[in-house]
Amino acid sequence: MRWANKVCVLVLLLGVPSVQAADSKTEEAAIRALITSNHGKPTDDEIFWSAPYKRPYVRPKKGEEFPGQELSKRSNQKIATTDVQRIEVAASGDLAYEFSYGTVGFDLAGPPLQHVAFRTGLLRVWKKVEGEWRIAAVFVRPLDLPIGLSAKTTAK
Repeated sequence: MRWANKVCVLVLLLGVPSVQAADSKTEEAAIRALITSNHGKPTDDEIFWSAPYKRPYVRPKKGEEFPGQELSKRSNQKIATTDVQRIEVAASGDLAYEFSYGTVGFDLAGPPLQHVAFRTGLLRVWKKVEGEWRIAAVFVRPLDLPIGLSAKTTAK
């Protein structure tokens, strides 16, 4: 009888890592689906930082822009995550991080009207809130450009 109990315990212990791995793959797939559909929602206290801002800030507050950024003059802004490099889900299943590349494009009021577009690197922290994956923190930066330089623009 003792031998049978030991075998059962061994089987259970060997089965646990595969169950956890399957769960992390399921969670990763759920995050990928949100990224692909562009339906990732922020937490109520999302931390955000991108190149136009002097430092990270906690939403819903507004961040302090660098002079000359004039974010309010942007229109037709489109942000797309195009190339997910890595998603790692914590063993707890309630936190994850994502590293991706993407593109940002927008129009600047003229004259002349200018279209600005550039590639970005993106780091996001995902947090499960009431069973739903939410974006808890975002760091996004233009690629191949020092922060102080403007992105490539084209007149429309």
